[in-house]
Amino acid sequence: MVDAGRVLRAEFEPYLPLMDFFAELLGPRTEVVLHDTSDLSRSIVALTNGHVSGRSVGGPATDLVLKVLQNHEHDDRDYLANYLAESRTGGTFRSSTFFIRDAGGDVVGMLCLNIDDEPLTRARDLLAAITATTGLVKGATPGADSEAIPVSPTVPMAAERLSMNVDELALDGVARIVAAQGVEPHRMTPDEKIAAVREIERAGVFLLKGAVAQVAEALHVSEPTVYRYVRQVRNGG
Repeated sequence: MVDAGRVLRAEFEPYLPLMDFFAELLGPRTEVVLHDTSDLSRSIVALTNGHVSGRSVGGPATDLVLKVLQNHEHDDRDYLANYLAESRTGGTFRSSTFFIRDAGGDVVGMLCLNIDDEPLTRARDLLAAITATTGLVKGATPGADSEAIPVSPTVPMAAERLSMNVDELALDGVARIVAAQGVEPHRMTPDEKIAAVREIERAGVFLLKGAVAQVAEALHVSEPTVYRYVRQVRNGG
């Protein structure tokens, strides 16, 4: 599905057949997404198997996209492969992103694959439970050579969140960063609020329209105060 209300950039045209190819090859549990970074509030310009994450054409960028653009992360790489992503509803995916660059090397788009491995994960955990062993011999004392297969492996932290709309993307990013400070916003000192704004800036949240208002509400300060904090952070404060 392509965004009919938006002119597709010429450099993205070759990727449309690839989207259908990947979807056909990898099946209905693989979502294929084409992002145009020129408008982060509705960066999804083409989408196949959107039911996997529940998103649709016209949806916003992800937090990973924001960080790549804000911090010029991975400028030396063509793609990222097999990292963990999660949706707002709690679904987890094995994701990969290919960076689309212009002649100057700047990222202008991304081709992303999100694979729902949930049935395979359930099968893996079932096999692990059936074949689990403590590695103990009756009467023996556990030693360094004892091994056990974990029934439920620890799930690593997701590298990306797949948001449904731009307000959700901004709110989620701000809320997680503010919560990570470990202090209720109304109890924060100005220095602690500046520290939160610094992390929000690093996350690229201020690339989104309306982010200042979201941050002001989350930190219990006025929008002019947020602008002052942002200037201070960008000036090295």
